[in-house]
Amino acid sequence: MENARPTPLWALELGELPTDHHFRRDHFGVPELDPAGWRLEVAGAVEQPLSLSLAQVQALPAQTLKVVLECAGHRRTELDPPAEGIPWGAGAVGEARWAGAPLRELLALARPSRRAAAAVLEGADRGPFAHLAGEFSFARCLPLAKALDRDTLLAWQMNGAPLPAAHGAPLRAVVPGWYATDSVKWLVRIELIEGEYDGPFEALDYRLGDDRLTELPVHALVTSPAEGAEVAPGPLDVGGVAWGGRGGGKAVEVRIDGGDWDAAACDPPAGPYALTRWRARVELSPGGRTIAVRATDGAGRSQPETPLWNPRGYANASVHRVRVRVRAERDRIGERQAKDLRRPLEADWR
Repeated sequence: MENARPTPLWALELGELPTDHHFRRDHFGVPELDPAGWRLEVAGAVEQPLSLSLAQVQALPAQTLKVVLECAGHRRTELDPPAEGIPWGAGAVGEARWAGAPLRELLALARPSRRAAAAVLEGADRGPFAHLAGEFSFARCLPLAKALDRDTLLAWQMNGAPLPAAHGAPLRAVVPGWYATDSVKWLVRIELIEGEYDGPFEALDYRLGDDRLTELPVHALVTSPAEGAEVAPGPLDVGGVAWGGRGGGKAVEVRIDGGDWDAAACDPPAGPYALTRWRARVELSPGGRTIAVRATDGAGRSQPETPLWNPRGYANASVHRVRVRVRAERDRIGERQAKDLRRPLEADWR
């Protein structure tokens, strides 16, 4: 897919997702930025406008967070009739250890005015927007309360290494708990505003009706076995990941075909914005079988059975299903063969 690459689902099972496997979504490609000459401008409704080098930003107090980022169009291909946009299946989600300075530390230096209501984050990537004349920077607008949240980061490291250009170097935003569209890459400008922002990626896109996309709903995926795998009848270990939602911990349940939901075992996540990895053992009889998973967050909200259709195919957090073929006879599967069944896409991805 042009300007997009999913995370292979098997990689989500790893304790730390390798940086090269983290999903990517670019609107206009990777801009060429020289870190030595790069500046971050802070302007608008502030008492002290700023123009900072990367070294000056990195001198701010820093912290590290493990954060899941998910594209707003994740699992778009499951909508019927088809929706507009990049044909994402499962995999437009990733997790990384992001290190950087809380945005609030920078804003404290700029001193927002009393009338400041929001912070516009602008990237260096520019290009056309459908049906509008001219070119536009990719920019999103955070309500001031979210911009001042202690966990909203200006990140310059990913998984303990310098931030790669493909993921937003030299500096990007990481907005935990919200759709990845707000985690603007290749940051060059932050403008505080007093009213509403009318940039096209805010006012015209990434919306459900009149509502702006913000918080990640609770969501779970089956990562093993893979879609279309052939397995032996009898007991089978299945696993996957869950994330998003409100109210702390998550409960995960698994169902075979139209049967009852059974509880899965969940490992403690490595932080409030990290993946929850789950596992369960199911019993499969011969034939075509569907393994379904759903998560429920601490506020009692569960994934819906079917997607909510919308023209852009956004925010599909419905029950995830994987179809497998169960052989008629029980065969012994060697360790290497079983691994191949779980990870049929690994060789293709590389």
